[in-house]
Amino acid sequence: MKKILCPVDFSKTSNKAAEYAAHIAQQTGASLTLLHVLHLPMMDTTESALMASQVLDEQRRMAGDKLQSLGMHLQNLFGEGGATFVMDSKVQEAFLADAVERLVKEEGFDFVVLGTTGGGNTLEEIMIGSNTESVISQVKCPVLAVPARATFPQIHRIVYASDFMAEDARALAKVLELASFFQAEVEVVHVSKEENAQKAQAFMEDLRNELGGYPVRFQPIIHEEEDTGLKDYLSRSNSNMLAILKKRRNFFKDLFGMSLAEKMTYQTKLPLLVLHEDAL
Repeated sequence: MKKILCPVDFSKTSNKAAEYAAHIAQQTGASLTLLHVLHLPMMDTTESALMASQVLDEQRRMAGDKLQSLGMHLQNLFGEGGATFVMDSKVQEAFLADAVERLVKEEGFDFVVLGTTGGGNTLEEIMIGSNTESVISQVKCPVLAVPARATFPQIHRIVYASDFMAEDARALAKVLELASFFQAEVEVVHVSKEENAQKAQAFMEDLRNELGGYPVRFQPIIHEEEDTGLKDYLSRSNSNMLAILKKRRNFFKDLFGMSLAEKMTYQTKLPLLVLHEDAL
């Protein structure tokens, strides 16, 4: 991890996400860039185009002032020693997901942190927020989605929700990389309606071999309602982050056809780390 990008809209949720991003940058030595996106106005006449340009200029100025204040707040989080990472900011005019995708591709950002406030009435917007959905769908690097109810950034236990897929080993390698900076425990959790000890044992043996013996705890959970089983476990385990692997198919296309891990995107107050199969 070298370059972290954190989109902000100056809401409480996005400011909390910025605190998470700063905390991770401080521990990993990565640089942090705060991004504020201005939405492009509709223009149908020369006069309206001129007015829109004036509005955008004012928005840029206001955004610059707010980014400076947020940057000072993040610096002050680390007390007398101050922050040890490099931080800057950008203001761009675009749709959020397009801006983030372009910056990841063109400027080499390899980790994105953003808040998850939903602003609409559809099921997806209520549960995760349309902007976050778009970023997760378009951007191929790891994305950490920080919900409004998340607690102060502390990372000492990360839960990876596994579907017993071969790709889990590569995804877990990314999780372990992040965990190593915080000396955090990593737990692999699989929830099912009935016990399959033989399959679980074979999966864990293969996983340990691929991960080079890195100590990973495995926790099988038997529960009739799989999403409830995982949510109950997360509430009892004192975990700080949930990690899942996003498959190639459309992540949000069919809510009820999602895997258990994907469903948990919507149901936890923990920050959610989404890893992309295409990028592993």
